[in-house]
Amino acid sequence: MANILCVWEMGSALGHLVNLKPFIDGALEAGHAVSLAAKELHNVNTVLPGRDVDLFQAPYLARPVSRPYPRTLSYPQLVLQRFESGEELGLLTRAWDSIFSAVNPDIVVYDFAYSALVASYGKPWRKWLVGNGFMMPRMDGEFFGVFPGVPANEENVRQIQGAEQRLVAIINAVLSMRGIQEIGSASDILGQAECQLLLTLPELDQFGARPSGVYLGLPAFHGGITPSWPEHGKFRVFAYLSKFGLLDEIVESLVNHDAALLVYCRDDVESLREKFPTVRFVSDPVDLALVNQQADLVVSMANHGTCAISYLYGVPQLMIPRKQEQYYLAARIAQQGRGVILMQDDPGYAGKVESAVAMARKGKFSINQSKIDELSGSRLARFIDKQLRFGASSI
Repeated sequence: MANILCVWEMGSALGHLVNLKPFIDGALEAGHAVSLAAKELHNVNTVLPGRDVDLFQAPYLARPVSRPYPRTLSYPQLVLQRFESGEELGLLTRAWDSIFSAVNPDIVVYDFAYSALVASYGKPWRKWLVGNGFMMPRMDGEFFGVFPGVPANEENVRQIQGAEQRLVAIINAVLSMRGIQEIGSASDILGQAECQLLLTLPELDQFGARPSGVYLGLPAFHGGITPSWPEHGKFRVFAYLSKFGLLDEIVESLVNHDAALLVYCRDDVESLREKFPTVRFVSDPVDLALVNQQADLVVSMANHGTCAISYLYGVPQLMIPRKQEQYYLAARIAQQGRGVILMQDDPGYAGKVESAVAMARKGKFSINQSKIDELSGSRLARFIDKQLRFGASSI
Protein backbone atom coordinates (compact mmCIF):
# COMPACT_ATOMS: atom_id res chain seq x y z
CA MET A 1 0.00 0.00 0.00
CA ALA A 2 1.29 3.44 -0.94
CA ASN A 3 0.52 6.88 0.46
CA ILE A 4 -1.04 9.09 -2.20
CA LEU A 5 -1.40 12.82 -1.57
CA CYS A 6 -3.45 15.07 -3.87
CA VAL A 7 -3.03 18.83 -3.52
CA TRP A 8 -4.89 21.85 -4.91
CA GLU A 9 -3.67 25.33 -4.08
CA MET A 10 -4.69 28.01 -6.62
CA GLY A 11 -7.90 28.78 -8.50
CA SER A 12 -11.46 28.26 -7.37
CA ALA A 13 -14.71 26.31 -7.90
CA LEU A 14 -15.29 22.62 -8.57
CA GLY A 15 -13.03 21.96 -11.56
CA HIS A 16 -9.85 21.42 -9.57
CA LEU A 17 -11.47 18.79 -7.37
CA VAL A 18 -12.98 17.18 -10.47
CA ASN A 19 -9.44 16.90 -11.87
CA LEU A 20 -8.22 15.14 -8.72
CA LYS A 21 -11.26 12.91 -8.30
CA PRO A 22 -10.18 10.11 -10.70
CA PHE A 23 -6.77 9.91 -9.01
CA ILE A 24 -8.37 9.75 -5.56
CA ASP A 25 -10.90 7.14 -6.64
CA GLY A 26 -8.31 5.11 -8.52
CA ALA A 27 -5.96 5.08 -5.52
CA LEU A 28 -8.75 4.08 -3.14
CA GLU A 29 -9.88 1.28 -5.46
CA ALA A 30 -6.28 0.02 -5.62
CA GLY A 31 -6.12 -0.10 -1.81
CA HIS A 32 -3.82 2.87 -1.22
CA ALA A 33 -4.06 5.39 1.60
CA VAL A 34 -5.22 8.73 0.21
CA SER A 35 -4.92 12.28 1.55
CA LEU A 36 -6.19 15.52 0.08
CA ALA A 37 -5.02 19.08 0.76
CA ALA A 38 -7.65 21.32 -0.83
CA LYS A 39 -7.99 25.05 -1.18
CA GLU A 40 -11.79 25.09 -0.77
CA LEU A 41 -12.89 22.55 1.82
CA HIS A 42 -16.54 23.56 1.45
CA ASN A 43 -16.62 22.02 -2.04
CA VAL A 44 -15.10 18.66 -1.10
CA ASN A 45 -18.39 16.93 -0.28
CA THR A 46 -19.94 18.21 -3.49
CA VAL A 47 -17.37 16.42 -5.65
CA LEU A 48 -16.07 13.70 -3.30
CA PRO A 49 -18.91 12.68 -0.97
CA GLY A 50 -18.15 9.82 1.36
CA ARG A 51 -14.54 9.29 0.26
CA ASP A 52 -12.25 7.80 2.91
CA VAL A 53 -9.45 10.36 2.68
CA ASP A 54 -7.45 12.30 5.25
CA LEU A 55 -8.30 15.94 4.68
CA PHE A 56 -6.09 19.02 5.05
CA GLN A 57 -6.64 22.70 4.40
CA ALA A 58 -4.17 23.79 1.72
CA PRO A 59 -1.89 26.54 3.07
CA TYR A 60 -2.84 30.08 2.14
CA LEU A 61 -2.07 33.66 3.17
CA ALA A 62 -5.10 35.39 4.69
CA ARG A 63 -4.74 38.68 2.86
CA PRO A 64 -6.23 40.20 -0.29
CA VAL A 65 -4.78 38.81 -3.51
CA SER A 66 -1.93 41.02 -4.66
CA ARG A 67 -2.19 42.40 -8.20
CA PRO A 68 1.15 44.09 -8.83
CA TYR A 69 0.69 44.29 -12.60
CA PRO A 70 -1.98 46.20 -14.55
CA ARG A 71 -2.52 43.11 -16.71
CA THR A 72 -1.31 39.58 -16.07
CA LEU A 73 0.90 38.69 -19.02
CA SER A 74 2.57 35.49 -17.86
CA TYR A 75 2.44 32.58 -15.46
CA PRO A 76 5.17 34.05 -13.20
CA GLN A 77 3.07 37.19 -12.80
CA LEU A 78 0.11 35.01 -11.85
CA VAL A 79 2.15 33.12 -9.24
CA LEU A 80 3.38 36.40 -7.76
CA GLN A 81 -0.23 37.15 -6.79
CA ARG A 82 0.05 34.14 -4.47
CA PHE A 83 3.16 35.32 -2.57
CA GLU A 84 5.22 38.49 -2.78
CA SER A 85 8.41 37.76 -0.85
CA GLY A 86 10.74 35.07 0.38
CA GLU A 87 9.17 35.44 3.81
CA GLU A 88 5.68 34.71 2.49
CA LEU A 89 6.84 31.79 0.34
CA GLY A 90 8.86 30.49 3.28
CA LEU A 91 5.73 30.39 5.44
CA LEU A 92 3.81 28.53 2.75
CA THR A 93 6.57 25.96 2.25
CA ARG A 94 6.80 25.38 6.02
CA ALA A 95 3.07 24.71 6.08
CA TRP A 96 3.39 22.30 3.16
CA ASP A 97 6.31 20.60 4.96
CA SER A 98 3.96 19.85 7.86
CA ILE A 99 1.43 18.23 5.54
CA PHE A 100 4.11 16.24 3.72
CA SER A 101 5.54 15.03 7.06
CA ALA A 102 2.10 13.94 8.25
CA VAL A 103 1.37 12.00 5.07
CA ASN A 104 4.85 10.72 4.14
CA PRO A 105 3.77 10.43 0.50
CA ASP A 106 4.99 8.04 -2.14
CA ILE A 107 3.20 9.98 -4.89
CA VAL A 108 1.95 13.57 -4.87
CA VAL A 109 -0.56 14.71 -7.48
CA TYR A 110 -0.49 18.50 -7.91
CA ASP A 111 -3.33 20.57 -9.34
CA PHE A 112 -2.36 24.26 -9.74
CA ALA A 113 -0.06 24.11 -6.71
CA TYR A 114 3.10 26.13 -7.31
CA SER A 115 4.20 26.77 -3.71
CA ALA A 116 3.57 23.09 -2.93
CA LEU A 117 5.96 22.28 -5.78
CA VAL A 118 8.55 24.67 -4.35
CA ALA A 119 8.23 22.87 -1.01
CA SER A 120 8.65 19.56 -2.87
CA TYR A 121 11.80 20.60 -4.72
CA GLY A 122 14.51 18.01 -4.04
CA LYS A 123 12.10 15.63 -2.30
CA PRO A 124 12.15 11.93 -3.27
CA TRP A 125 8.49 11.18 -3.93
CA ARG A 126 7.01 10.80 -7.39
CA LYS A 127 5.40 13.97 -8.69
CA TRP A 128 2.55 14.24 -11.17
CA LEU A 129 1.13 17.51 -12.42
CA VAL A 130 -2.50 17.45 -13.52
CA GLY A 131 -4.86 20.04 -14.97
CA ASN A 132 -5.69 21.85 -18.17
CA GLY A 133 -3.14 23.67 -20.29
CA PHE A 134 -3.41 26.96 -18.41
CA MET A 135 -2.19 25.31 -15.19
CA MET A 136 0.89 23.87 -16.91
CA PRO A 137 2.27 26.53 -19.25
CA ARG A 138 4.60 25.56 -22.04
CA MET A 139 8.30 25.71 -21.29
CA ASP A 140 9.62 25.74 -24.86
CA GLY A 141 9.38 29.47 -25.58
CA GLU A 142 11.88 32.29 -25.12
CA PHE A 143 10.17 33.20 -21.86
CA PHE A 144 8.40 30.91 -19.42
CA GLY A 145 4.61 30.87 -19.42
CA VAL A 146 3.80 33.91 -21.58
CA PHE A 147 0.05 33.95 -22.05
CA PRO A 148 -1.47 33.58 -25.53
CA GLY A 149 -1.77 36.67 -27.67
CA VAL A 150 0.54 38.90 -25.61
CA PRO A 151 2.34 41.26 -28.03
CA ALA A 152 6.14 41.05 -27.85
CA ASN A 153 6.63 44.80 -27.50
CA GLU A 154 9.37 46.38 -25.41
CA GLU A 155 7.20 47.13 -22.37
CA ASN A 156 5.68 43.65 -22.26
CA VAL A 157 9.08 41.99 -22.57
CA ARG A 158 10.37 44.16 -19.74
CA GLN A 159 7.48 43.15 -17.49
CA ILE A 160 7.70 39.46 -18.40
CA GLN A 161 11.45 39.28 -17.81
CA GLY A 162 11.19 41.26 -14.60
CA ALA A 163 8.46 39.02 -13.19
CA GLU A 164 10.35 35.81 -13.89
CA GLN A 165 13.57 37.24 -12.43
CA ARG A 166 11.71 38.35 -9.32
CA LEU A 167 10.01 34.98 -8.92
CA VAL A 168 13.29 33.09 -9.34
CA ALA A 169 14.96 35.35 -6.75
CA ILE A 170 12.17 34.72 -4.22
CA ILE A 171 12.30 30.96 -4.80
CA ASN A 172 16.10 30.82 -4.56
CA ALA A 173 16.04 32.74 -1.29
CA VAL A 174 13.76 30.06 0.14
CA LEU A 175 15.70 27.16 -1.38
CA SER A 176 18.92 28.59 0.04
CA MET A 177 17.43 28.66 3.53
CA ARG A 178 16.34 25.05 3.01
CA GLY A 179 19.85 24.00 1.94
CA ILE A 180 18.74 23.12 -1.60
CA GLN A 181 20.48 23.96 -4.85
CA GLU A 182 19.08 27.08 -6.51
CA ILE A 183 17.08 27.03 -9.75
CA GLY A 184 17.91 28.87 -12.96
CA SER A 185 14.38 29.33 -14.27
CA ALA A 186 10.89 29.42 -12.80
CA SER A 187 10.06 26.57 -15.16
CA ASP A 188 12.42 24.30 -13.16
CA ILE A 189 9.75 24.08 -10.46
CA LEU A 190 7.30 22.48 -12.89
CA GLY A 191 10.09 20.60 -14.65
CA GLN A 192 10.88 18.53 -11.54
CA ALA A 193 7.71 16.47 -12.08
CA GLU A 194 8.10 13.10 -13.77
CA CYS A 195 5.04 13.79 -15.93
CA GLN A 196 2.62 16.57 -16.81
CA LEU A 197 -0.81 15.08 -17.37
CA LEU A 198 -3.01 17.37 -19.42
CA LEU A 199 -6.66 16.73 -18.62
CA THR A 200 -7.91 18.40 -21.76
CA LEU A 201 -7.94 18.03 -25.53
CA PRO A 202 -5.14 19.33 -27.76
CA GLU A 203 -7.70 21.53 -29.53
CA LEU A 204 -8.56 23.23 -26.21
CA ASP A 205 -5.08 23.69 -24.76
CA GLN A 206 -4.93 27.41 -23.95
CA PHE A 207 -1.23 27.53 -24.89
CA GLY A 208 -1.76 25.57 -28.11
CA ALA A 209 -1.30 21.87 -28.82
CA ARG A 210 2.08 20.59 -27.61
CA PRO A 211 3.99 18.01 -29.63
CA SER A 212 5.22 16.35 -26.44
CA GLY A 213 2.09 16.85 -24.34
CA VAL A 214 0.52 13.88 -22.55
CA TYR A 215 -3.15 14.51 -23.25
CA LEU A 216 -5.31 12.15 -21.21
CA GLY A 217 -8.65 13.68 -22.15
CA LEU A 218 -11.26 14.62 -19.57
CA PRO A 219 -12.14 13.19 -16.19
CA ALA A 220 -15.26 11.03 -16.47
CA PHE A 221 -18.25 13.35 -16.38
CA HIS A 222 -21.13 10.95 -15.84
CA GLY A 223 -22.97 11.52 -12.60
CA GLY A 224 -25.30 14.12 -11.21
CA ILE A 225 -29.04 14.43 -11.53
CA THR A 226 -30.88 13.60 -14.73
CA PRO A 227 -31.71 16.77 -16.68
CA SER A 228 -35.39 17.66 -16.45
CA TRP A 229 -36.27 20.13 -19.21
CA PRO A 230 -39.09 22.66 -19.09
CA GLU A 231 -42.06 21.80 -21.27
CA HIS A 232 -42.14 25.35 -22.64
CA GLY A 233 -39.74 26.22 -25.49
CA LYS A 234 -38.77 25.19 -29.00
CA PHE A 235 -35.14 24.24 -28.35
CA ARG A 236 -33.20 23.10 -25.31
CA VAL A 237 -30.65 25.32 -23.62
CA PHE A 238 -28.61 24.25 -20.60
CA ALA A 239 -26.92 27.02 -18.60
CA TYR A 240 -24.31 26.51 -15.87
CA LEU A 241 -24.00 30.00 -14.42
CA SER A 242 -23.00 32.02 -11.40
CA LYS A 243 -24.45 35.36 -10.45
CA PHE A 244 -23.06 38.30 -12.42
CA GLY A 245 -24.27 41.68 -13.58
CA LEU A 246 -26.10 40.63 -16.73
CA LEU A 247 -27.52 37.32 -15.47
CA ASP A 248 -31.14 38.51 -15.46
CA GLU A 249 -30.78 40.00 -18.94
CA ILE A 250 -29.18 36.84 -20.40
CA VAL A 251 -31.91 34.62 -18.97
CA GLU A 252 -34.60 36.99 -20.23
CA SER A 253 -33.04 37.12 -23.69
CA LEU A 254 -32.96 33.31 -23.93
CA VAL A 255 -36.58 33.10 -22.74
CA ASN A 256 -37.55 35.64 -25.40
CA HIS A 257 -35.93 33.35 -27.99
CA ASP A 258 -38.38 30.66 -26.85
CA ALA A 259 -35.75 28.45 -25.22
CA ALA A 260 -36.60 25.54 -22.95
CA LEU A 261 -34.07 26.73 -20.39
CA LEU A 262 -32.55 24.57 -17.66
CA VAL A 263 -30.23 26.51 -15.33
CA TYR A 264 -27.78 25.01 -12.85
CA CYS A 265 -26.70 27.71 -10.40
CA ARG A 266 -25.36 27.24 -6.89
CA ASP A 267 -26.05 30.87 -5.95
CA ASP A 268 -29.35 32.14 -4.56
CA VAL A 269 -31.67 32.57 -7.55
CA GLU A 270 -35.03 32.85 -5.81
CA SER A 271 -35.73 36.22 -7.43
CA LEU A 272 -35.04 34.67 -10.84
CA ARG A 273 -37.42 31.79 -10.12
CA GLU A 274 -40.18 34.29 -9.46
CA LYS A 275 -39.32 36.45 -12.47
CA PHE A 276 -39.03 33.56 -14.95
CA PRO A 277 -41.56 30.86 -14.02
CA THR A 278 -41.02 28.94 -17.29
CA VAL A 279 -37.32 28.43 -16.55
CA ARG A 280 -36.25 25.40 -14.51
CA PHE A 281 -33.54 26.17 -11.93
CA VAL A 282 -31.58 23.45 -10.12
CA SER A 283 -28.90 23.70 -7.43
CA ASP A 284 -27.49 20.17 -7.74
CA PRO A 285 -24.92 19.13 -10.37
CA VAL A 286 -26.50 17.76 -13.55
CA ASP A 287 -25.24 14.79 -15.55
CA LEU A 288 -23.34 16.63 -18.29
CA ALA A 289 -23.16 13.62 -20.59
CA LEU A 290 -26.96 13.45 -20.69
CA VAL A 291 -27.21 17.23 -20.94
CA ASN A 292 -25.03 17.36 -24.01
CA GLN A 293 -26.80 14.46 -25.68
CA GLN A 294 -30.07 16.39 -25.35
CA ALA A 295 -29.18 20.11 -25.47
CA ASP A 296 -29.11 22.35 -28.52
CA LEU A 297 -27.05 25.08 -26.82
CA VAL A 298 -24.91 25.23 -23.67
CA VAL A 299 -24.29 28.49 -21.83
CA SER A 300 -21.52 28.68 -19.24
CA MET A 301 -18.96 30.90 -17.56
CA ALA A 302 -16.40 29.21 -19.83
CA ASN A 303 -15.20 26.83 -17.16
CA HIS A 304 -13.01 24.15 -18.66
CA GLY A 305 -14.99 21.03 -17.80
CA THR A 306 -18.31 22.24 -19.15
CA CYS A 307 -16.81 23.73 -22.30
CA ALA A 308 -14.71 20.67 -23.06
CA ILE A 309 -17.60 18.24 -22.66
CA SER A 310 -19.84 20.34 -24.88
CA TYR A 311 -17.02 20.59 -27.43
CA LEU A 312 -16.70 16.80 -27.52
CA TYR A 313 -20.43 16.39 -28.08
CA GLY A 314 -20.52 19.05 -30.79
CA VAL A 315 -22.94 21.35 -28.95
CA PRO A 316 -22.78 25.09 -29.82
CA GLN A 317 -21.78 27.26 -26.86
CA LEU A 318 -22.36 30.72 -25.47
CA MET A 319 -19.38 31.42 -23.21
CA ILE A 320 -19.22 34.18 -20.57
CA PRO A 321 -15.62 34.21 -19.25
CA ARG A 322 -14.70 36.02 -16.05
CA LYS A 323 -11.03 35.07 -15.75
CA GLN A 324 -8.08 34.99 -18.14
CA GLU A 325 -7.99 31.20 -18.12
CA GLN A 326 -11.64 31.08 -19.16
CA TYR A 327 -11.22 33.71 -21.85
CA TYR A 328 -8.32 31.88 -23.49
CA LEU A 329 -10.34 28.66 -23.55
CA ALA A 330 -13.40 30.43 -24.96
CA ALA A 331 -11.21 32.03 -27.62
CA ARG A 332 -9.94 28.61 -28.75
CA ILE A 333 -13.53 27.39 -29.18
CA ALA A 334 -14.73 30.59 -30.87
CA GLN A 335 -11.79 30.53 -33.29
CA GLN A 336 -13.00 27.13 -34.47
CA GLY A 337 -16.49 28.50 -35.09
CA ARG A 338 -18.07 26.37 -32.38
CA GLY A 339 -19.14 29.04 -29.92
CA VAL A 340 -19.75 32.72 -29.16
CA ILE A 341 -17.99 34.79 -26.49
CA LEU A 342 -20.04 37.21 -24.42
CA MET A 343 -18.13 39.31 -21.90
CA GLN A 344 -19.95 39.62 -18.59
CA ASP A 345 -20.38 43.42 -18.88
CA ASP A 346 -21.04 43.55 -22.63
CA PRO A 347 -23.79 46.09 -23.45
CA GLY A 348 -24.25 44.31 -26.76
CA TYR A 349 -25.23 41.05 -25.05
CA ALA A 350 -28.49 40.72 -27.02
CA GLY A 351 -26.60 40.39 -30.31
CA LYS A 352 -24.28 37.77 -28.85
CA VAL A 353 -27.22 35.74 -27.56
CA GLU A 354 -28.85 36.01 -31.00
CA SER A 355 -25.65 34.74 -32.67
CA ALA A 356 -25.45 31.76 -30.30
CA VAL A 357 -29.11 30.92 -30.83
CA ALA A 358 -28.65 31.10 -34.61
CA MET A 359 -25.68 28.73 -34.31
CA ALA A 360 -27.75 26.33 -32.20
CA ARG A 361 -30.61 26.32 -34.69
CA LYS A 362 -28.24 25.06 -37.39
CA GLY A 363 -27.73 21.91 -35.33
CA LYS A 364 -24.81 20.23 -33.62
CA PHE A 365 -21.34 19.98 -35.06
CA SER A 366 -20.12 16.59 -36.21
CA ILE A 367 -19.01 14.30 -33.42
CA ASN A 368 -17.01 11.12 -33.25
CA GLN A 369 -18.48 8.69 -30.73
CA SER A 370 -15.26 6.69 -30.46
CA LYS A 371 -13.41 9.92 -29.66
CA ILE A 372 -15.99 10.75 -27.00
CA ASP A 373 -15.50 7.32 -25.44
CA GLU A 374 -11.71 7.63 -25.59
CA LEU A 375 -11.42 11.17 -24.24
CA SER A 376 -14.22 11.14 -21.66
CA GLY A 377 -12.52 9.10 -19.01
CA SER A 378 -11.25 5.85 -20.51
CA ARG A 379 -7.75 7.04 -21.46
CA LEU A 380 -7.29 8.68 -18.05
CA ALA A 381 -8.69 5.60 -16.28
CA ARG A 382 -6.19 3.32 -18.07
CA PHE A 383 -3.29 5.55 -17.03
CA ILE A 384 -4.41 5.62 -13.39
CA ASP A 385 -5.04 1.89 -13.31
CA LYS A 386 -1.61 1.13 -14.75
CA GLN A 387 0.24 3.52 -12.48
CA LEU A 388 -1.57 2.96 -9.19
CA ARG A 389 -2.70 -0.63 -9.41
CA PHE A 390 0.40 -2.15 -10.97
CA GLY A 391 3.00 0.34 -9.77
CA ALA A 392 4.58 1.18 -13.12
CA SER A 393 7.43 3.63 -12.77
CA SER A 394 6.69 5.70 -15.86
CA ILE A 395 4.02 6.26 -18.47
